[in-house]
Amino acid sequence: DTPNRGEAREHIDGMECARGAAKRQRVSTVESALASIDVLGHLAAFLEAGELCQVRATCKALGSRNESTFDGLSMAEEAARRIYEGASDEEKAMLPRYDGESWIVLYHHLLMLRTRLTFDQLVGRYVEYRGGDKAVVQGKAVNGRREYSHAICGNHIMRAGKHWATFTSSSSFEDFQTVGVIRPLPGWDQRALEEFTPNHLRFLEDLRRERTSRWEGDVHFCHFYHTGECYYSNWEGVQDQRSYWEGIDNYDANIGMLGMLLDLDSGTLSVYQHGQRVGILKDGLAGVYCWIT
Repeated sequence: DTPNRGEAREHIDGMECARGAAKRQRVSTVESALASIDVLGHLAAFLEAGELCQVRATCKALGSRNESTFDGLSMAEEAARRIYEGASDEEKAMLPRYDGESWIVLYHHLLMLRTRLTFDQLVGRYVEYRGGDKAVVQGKAVNGRREYSHAICGNHIMRAGKHWATFTSSSSFEDFQTVGVIRPLPGWDQRALEEFTPNHLRFLEDLRRERTSRWEGDVHFCHFYHTGECYYSNWEGVQDQRSYWEGIDNYDANIGMLGMLLDLDSGTLSVYQHGQRVGILKDGLAGVYCWIT
């Protein structure tokens, strides 16, 4: 038997109604889940900060009435706050919250603190990743030329506490290779610079424009050469000043691995070899920094 057109229309309408009801049920289920701070808190532990922002947007799109029910915080912000509060004392000492700072932004920095260091910014044409690994960089020649360029751990911003990094060379460090710390320079990897060295006069004005209230003191860049020499700059007209550090006589330039400790509690940058401190390279460091090589 063949159903008539009316029966077919009713059948189709019934299927569409069923699909619509099922969709509304799914949306209702998702909304109910996102309306639970406990569910969202567990979910947030598996999300990046950007994904947590998307969850917040989803809550708004679904018409969540609980957008600001936690002392003025959205549920996404509250979930991020709870994760931060559950961090270790050491982690929280390294990440004190700034006044007015978003909990989601702070959560992002917590995630960065827990991941391995990577050179997120390559500034200048003469540096590249080795084998696509962002934790390993090497100099490169362009049209037969080699000039200064740098790699910065731009996503790993250090603001307080003690921070450790190990720098390893595949052979021995070349004389011009340096490691150290620099103020955060957001977007500098997108400037398509031919070459870059943070102590060159041509860059000082642009570098000073990056200053924020989170820069403290006057040590904006401090770098250590394989030869044992250490230089620093306040980016105020003097290219570089040398730091005559105690312990240089015990430094071995033939070792291809260096440990560096940035202690923002004491405001010092120290160099280590074989797990032992060789000396304090510079004091007076304060505010925010990133690792650079």
